[in-house]
Amino acid sequence: MRIAHLTTWSMLSLVMLTSAAWTHGQEPKPAPAARTAAQFYLAYRAAFDKATKLEDILPYLAAKNRKAAEAMPAAERDPGFQMIKAANALTGVRVLKEEKTAAGVMLTVEGVDSVARPDQHGVAVKKKNTGTVMIVKEGGAWKVGDENWIFSS
Repeated sequence: MRIAHLTTWSMLSLVMLTSAAWTHGQEPKPAPAARTAAQFYLAYRAAFDKATKLEDILPYLAAKNRKAAEAMPAAERDPGFQMIKAANALTGVRVLKEEKTAAGVMLTVEGVDSVARPDQHGVAVKKKNTGTVMIVKEGGAWKVGDENWIFSS
């Protein structure tokens, strides 16, 4: 009985020493850095700009927005998405302010029209636009909630 006990402890010690020797000299892998709401939103905007169909951005959307998008009749999805893309064609999108709220994180954002539009004098200009975006946590992941842009006239 004493020999069996000694053998068990010897084997356990050997495993621990082998594990320690194997991991010695290896750097522990750092935990992935948590992205901020602003970083998430900018990643979403990059995906939005590259997206060719509504399904490309569904993983970024909050559950209520995703549900509404998926409820859209299939025949209307692509034309509707193309209209949204054209209306929200912005460059240089950046986050000006990040404010924590009870609902999530409210971002104040700005971007410039990708296409020049005529001003009140008929001169084509690219205007700066501002907006707010609510970023929410769902299932431990950031998602885009309400997004409201104010387009300069």
